[in-house]
Amino acid sequence: MPPVAETPTEPRVIAVTGGSSGIGAATAALLVARGHRVISLDRAVPDATFAAAIADGRFQYIACDLAREEAVVQAFARAASEHGAIHGLVNSAGVESRHLLTDMSSDAWDRVIDINLRGTMLCVREAAPHMPAGSAIVNVASIAGKRMSYSGDAAYTASKGAVLAFTRHMAFELAGQGIRMNAVCPGPTLTPMIHRSLSAERIEAVAQTVPLGRWVSAEDVAEAIAFLLSPAAAMITGSTIDVDGGMLVSNGTSYRDYVAARQAQR
Repeated sequence: MPPVAETPTEPRVIAVTGGSSGIGAATAALLVARGHRVISLDRAVPDATFAAAIADGRFQYIACDLAREEAVVQAFARAASEHGAIHGLVNSAGVESRHLLTDMSSDAWDRVIDINLRGTMLCVREAAPHMPAGSAIVNVASIAGKRMSYSGDAAYTASKGAVLAFTRHMAFELAGQGIRMNAVCPGPTLTPMIHRSLSAERIEAVAQTVPLGRWVSAEDVAEAIAFLLSPAAAMITGSTIDVDGGMLVSNGTSYRDYVAARQAQR
Protein backbone atom coordinates (compact mmCIF):
# COMPACT_ATOMS: atom_id res chain seq x y z
CA MET A 1 0.00 0.00 0.00
CA PRO A 2 1.22 3.56 -0.71
CA PRO A 3 1.89 5.89 2.21
CA VAL A 4 -1.25 7.40 3.71
CA ALA A 5 -1.51 11.12 3.14
CA GLU A 6 -1.55 13.26 6.24
CA THR A 7 -4.31 15.82 6.76
CA PRO A 8 -2.61 18.85 8.31
CA THR A 9 -4.54 20.56 11.10
CA GLU A 10 -2.48 23.70 10.49
CA PRO A 11 -2.37 25.61 7.17
CA ARG A 12 -0.19 23.89 4.62
CA VAL A 13 3.39 25.13 4.42
CA ILE A 14 4.56 25.73 0.85
CA ALA A 15 8.03 26.82 -0.21
CA VAL A 16 8.24 28.93 -3.36
CA THR A 17 11.58 29.71 -4.97
CA GLY A 18 11.72 33.05 -6.73
CA GLY A 19 8.75 34.16 -4.65
CA SER A 20 9.61 37.85 -4.76
CA SER A 21 8.78 38.51 -8.40
CA GLY A 22 7.02 37.30 -11.53
CA ILE A 23 5.30 33.92 -11.51
CA GLY A 24 6.76 33.10 -8.09
CA ALA A 25 5.28 36.23 -6.51
CA ALA A 26 1.90 35.67 -8.15
CA THR A 27 1.91 32.09 -6.88
CA ALA A 28 2.91 33.13 -3.38
CA ALA A 29 0.17 35.77 -3.28
CA LEU A 30 -2.49 33.29 -4.45
CA LEU A 31 -1.45 30.65 -1.94
CA VAL A 32 -1.42 33.16 0.91
CA ALA A 33 -4.89 34.35 -0.12
CA ARG A 34 -6.08 30.76 0.08
CA GLY A 35 -4.89 30.36 3.63
CA HIS A 36 -1.50 28.69 3.20
CA ARG A 37 1.79 29.66 4.78
CA VAL A 38 4.36 30.52 2.14
CA ILE A 39 8.13 30.49 2.49
CA SER A 40 9.80 32.47 -0.28
CA LEU A 41 13.37 31.50 -1.15
CA ASP A 42 14.88 34.25 -3.25
CA ARG A 43 17.86 36.54 -3.54
CA ALA A 44 15.53 39.52 -3.89
CA VAL A 45 13.63 40.93 -0.93
CA PRO A 46 9.83 40.86 -1.39
CA ASP A 47 8.07 44.17 -1.98
CA ALA A 48 5.39 45.85 0.11
CA THR A 49 2.70 43.61 -1.40
CA PHE A 50 3.53 40.99 1.21
CA ALA A 51 3.87 43.31 4.20
CA ALA A 52 0.59 42.28 5.84
CA ALA A 53 1.23 38.57 5.22
CA ILE A 54 4.72 38.89 6.73
CA ALA A 55 3.31 40.64 9.78
CA ASP A 56 0.80 37.89 10.55
CA GLY A 57 3.12 34.98 9.72
CA ARG A 58 1.50 33.85 6.48
CA PHE A 59 4.57 34.78 4.42
CA GLN A 60 8.22 34.26 5.33
CA TYR A 61 11.24 35.36 3.35
CA ILE A 62 14.50 33.40 3.48
CA ALA A 63 17.38 34.84 1.47
CA CYS A 64 18.77 32.09 -0.75
CA ASP A 65 21.01 31.92 -3.81
CA LEU A 66 19.98 28.73 -5.62
CA ALA A 67 23.35 28.58 -7.35
CA ARG A 68 25.00 27.90 -3.97
CA GLU A 69 24.38 24.40 -2.64
CA GLU A 70 25.19 25.38 0.95
CA ALA A 71 22.61 28.17 0.82
CA VAL A 72 19.90 25.79 -0.37
CA VAL A 73 20.75 23.21 2.31
CA GLN A 74 20.64 25.87 5.04
CA ALA A 75 17.38 27.40 3.77
CA PHE A 76 15.45 24.14 3.84
CA ALA A 77 16.98 23.11 7.17
CA ARG A 78 15.72 26.39 8.62
CA ALA A 79 12.28 25.99 7.03
CA ALA A 80 11.89 22.47 8.41
CA SER A 81 13.15 23.49 11.84
CA GLU A 82 10.69 26.37 12.11
CA HIS A 83 7.65 24.71 10.51
CA GLY A 84 8.12 21.00 11.12
CA ALA A 85 6.96 19.90 7.69
CA ILE A 86 6.85 21.21 4.15
CA HIS A 87 3.67 20.26 2.29
CA GLY A 88 4.45 21.86 -1.04
CA LEU A 89 7.34 23.12 -3.13
CA VAL A 90 7.17 25.38 -6.17
CA ASN A 91 10.42 25.69 -8.12
CA SER A 92 9.79 28.98 -9.87
CA ALA A 93 13.16 30.73 -9.74
CA GLY A 94 14.98 30.86 -13.04
CA VAL A 95 17.21 32.94 -15.26
CA GLU A 96 17.43 33.50 -18.99
CA SER A 97 20.35 34.37 -21.24
CA ARG A 98 20.57 35.50 -24.85
CA HIS A 99 23.67 34.22 -26.62
CA LEU A 100 24.33 32.64 -29.95
CA LEU A 101 26.37 29.48 -29.59
CA THR A 102 29.42 31.16 -31.13
CA ASP A 103 29.31 33.78 -28.37
CA MET A 104 28.40 31.53 -25.45
CA SER A 105 31.01 30.98 -22.79
CA SER A 106 30.99 27.96 -20.53
CA ASP A 107 30.38 30.33 -17.61
CA ALA A 108 27.26 31.72 -19.27
CA TRP A 109 26.01 28.19 -19.97
CA ASP A 110 26.76 27.05 -16.42
CA ARG A 111 24.94 30.01 -14.85
CA VAL A 112 21.65 29.09 -16.55
CA ILE A 113 21.99 25.35 -15.92
CA ASP A 114 23.09 25.89 -12.31
CA ILE A 115 20.00 27.90 -11.38
CA ASN A 116 17.29 26.46 -13.64
CA LEU A 117 18.21 22.77 -13.40
CA ARG A 118 20.75 22.19 -10.63
CA GLY A 119 18.90 24.59 -8.34
CA THR A 120 15.65 22.71 -8.94
CA MET A 121 17.35 19.41 -8.13
CA LEU A 122 18.88 20.79 -4.93
CA CYS A 123 15.56 22.16 -3.71
CA VAL A 124 13.78 18.87 -4.34
CA ARG A 125 16.57 16.92 -2.66
CA GLU A 126 16.51 19.12 0.44
CA ALA A 127 12.71 19.50 0.69
CA ALA A 128 11.63 15.88 0.09
CA PRO A 129 12.83 14.45 3.45
CA HIS A 130 10.57 16.97 5.21
CA MET A 131 7.51 16.34 3.02
CA PRO A 132 4.80 13.99 4.35
CA ALA A 133 2.71 11.75 2.12
CA GLY A 134 0.20 13.84 0.22
CA SER A 135 2.68 16.64 -0.45
CA ALA A 136 3.29 17.99 -3.94
CA ILE A 137 6.03 19.65 -5.96
CA VAL A 138 5.52 21.82 -9.04
CA ASN A 139 8.39 22.79 -11.31
CA VAL A 140 8.04 25.84 -13.53
CA ALA A 141 9.47 24.86 -16.89
CA SER A 142 8.57 26.56 -20.19
CA ILE A 143 7.13 25.73 -23.58
CA ALA A 144 10.74 26.33 -24.68
CA GLY A 145 11.45 22.91 -23.16
CA LYS A 146 9.10 21.38 -25.74
CA ARG A 147 10.29 23.33 -28.76
CA MET A 148 12.89 26.13 -28.43
CA SER A 149 13.17 29.56 -26.84
CA TYR A 150 12.57 32.64 -28.97
CA SER A 151 13.43 35.08 -26.20
CA GLY A 152 16.27 33.07 -24.67
CA ASP A 153 19.00 30.85 -26.04
CA ALA A 154 20.14 27.22 -26.25
CA ALA A 155 21.16 27.14 -22.58
CA TYR A 156 17.67 28.21 -21.51
CA THR A 157 15.98 25.73 -23.84
CA ALA A 158 18.25 22.92 -22.64
CA SER A 159 17.64 23.77 -18.98
CA LYS A 160 13.85 23.76 -19.34
CA GLY A 161 13.83 20.55 -21.39
CA ALA A 162 15.93 18.96 -18.66
CA VAL A 163 13.52 20.19 -15.97
CA LEU A 164 10.72 18.33 -17.76
CA ALA A 165 12.80 15.14 -17.89
CA PHE A 166 13.75 15.55 -14.24
CA THR A 167 10.07 16.00 -13.37
CA ARG A 168 9.08 12.75 -15.08
CA HIS A 169 11.85 10.77 -13.44
CA MET A 170 11.36 12.13 -9.94
CA ALA A 171 7.60 11.69 -10.12
CA PHE A 172 8.28 7.96 -10.23
CA GLU A 173 11.02 8.02 -7.60
CA LEU A 174 9.03 10.11 -5.10
CA ALA A 175 5.75 8.26 -5.61
CA GLY A 176 6.88 5.68 -3.07
CA GLN A 177 6.88 8.44 -0.46
CA GLY A 178 3.44 9.64 -1.51
CA ILE A 179 4.87 12.85 -2.99
CA ARG A 180 3.59 14.04 -6.34
CA MET A 181 5.68 16.04 -8.83
CA ASN A 182 4.38 17.87 -11.89
CA ALA A 183 5.40 20.79 -14.08
CA VAL A 184 3.83 23.78 -15.73
CA CYS A 185 5.01 25.18 -19.05
CA PRO A 186 4.17 28.86 -19.38
CA GLY A 187 4.00 30.42 -22.80
CA PRO A 188 4.73 34.13 -23.44
CA THR A 189 4.10 35.64 -20.00
CA LEU A 190 3.59 39.38 -19.52
CA THR A 191 5.76 40.48 -16.63
CA PRO A 192 7.27 43.85 -15.65
CA MET A 193 10.48 42.76 -17.40
CA ILE A 194 8.56 42.46 -20.70
CA HIS A 195 7.15 45.96 -20.30
CA ARG A 196 10.68 47.26 -19.69
CA SER A 197 12.24 45.47 -22.66
CA LEU A 198 9.55 45.62 -25.37
CA SER A 199 7.64 48.47 -26.95
CA ALA A 200 3.85 48.62 -26.74
CA GLU A 201 3.71 47.82 -30.45
CA ARG A 202 5.86 44.72 -30.03
CA ILE A 203 3.82 43.54 -27.05
CA GLU A 204 0.64 43.82 -29.12
CA ALA A 205 2.27 42.00 -32.05
CA VAL A 206 3.18 39.06 -29.80
CA ALA A 207 -0.37 38.95 -28.44
CA GLN A 208 -1.64 38.51 -31.99
CA THR A 209 0.37 35.29 -32.33
CA VAL A 210 -1.32 33.72 -29.28
CA PRO A 211 -4.41 31.73 -30.38
CA LEU A 212 -6.37 32.87 -27.31
CA GLY A 213 -5.55 36.45 -28.19
CA ARG A 214 -3.48 37.74 -25.27
CA TRP A 215 -0.32 37.23 -23.30
CA VAL A 216 -0.28 34.73 -20.45
CA SER A 217 -0.34 36.46 -17.06
CA ALA A 218 1.64 35.39 -14.01
CA GLU A 219 -1.73 34.84 -12.32
CA ASP A 220 -2.77 32.39 -15.05
CA VAL A 221 0.28 30.27 -14.28
CA ALA A 222 -0.25 30.61 -10.52
CA GLU A 223 -3.75 29.14 -10.83
CA ALA A 224 -2.38 26.07 -12.61
CA ILE A 225 0.31 25.67 -9.95
CA ALA A 226 -2.24 25.96 -7.14
CA PHE A 227 -4.34 23.27 -8.78
CA LEU A 228 -1.41 20.86 -9.03
CA LEU A 229 -0.58 21.46 -5.37
CA SER A 230 -4.15 20.83 -4.28
CA PRO A 231 -6.03 17.61 -3.37
CA ALA A 232 -7.96 18.08 -6.63
CA ALA A 233 -4.81 16.80 -8.37
CA ALA A 234 -4.33 13.89 -5.95
CA MET A 235 -3.75 11.33 -8.72
CA ILE A 236 -1.78 13.53 -11.10
CA THR A 237 1.98 13.07 -11.12
CA GLY A 238 4.66 13.18 -13.77
CA SER A 239 2.45 15.41 -15.91
CA THR A 240 2.76 18.85 -17.47
CA ILE A 241 0.18 21.59 -17.87
CA ASP A 242 0.86 23.98 -20.73
CA VAL A 243 -0.29 27.48 -19.80
CA ASP A 244 0.40 29.04 -23.17
CA GLY A 245 -2.84 30.28 -24.69
CA GLY A 246 -2.55 27.63 -27.40
CA MET A 247 0.95 28.50 -28.63
CA LEU A 248 2.03 24.88 -28.89
CA VAL A 249 -0.87 24.07 -31.23
CA SER A 250 -0.08 27.08 -33.41
CA ASN A 251 2.47 27.62 -36.15
CA GLY A 252 2.61 31.34 -35.46
CA THR A 253 -0.19 32.26 -37.85
CA SER A 254 -2.82 34.58 -36.38
CA TYR A 255 -6.36 33.24 -36.09
CA ARG A 256 -7.53 36.03 -38.42
CA ASP A 257 -5.08 34.95 -41.14
CA TYR A 258 -5.96 31.28 -40.62
CA VAL A 259 -9.66 31.92 -41.17
CA ALA A 260 -9.08 34.34 -44.06
CA ALA A 261 -6.99 31.81 -45.98
CA ARG A 262 -9.80 29.24 -45.79
CA GLN A 263 -12.62 31.63 -46.55
CA ALA A 264 -10.78 32.56 -49.71
CA GLN A 265 -11.21 28.97 -50.90
CA ARG A 266 -15.00 29.16 -50.84
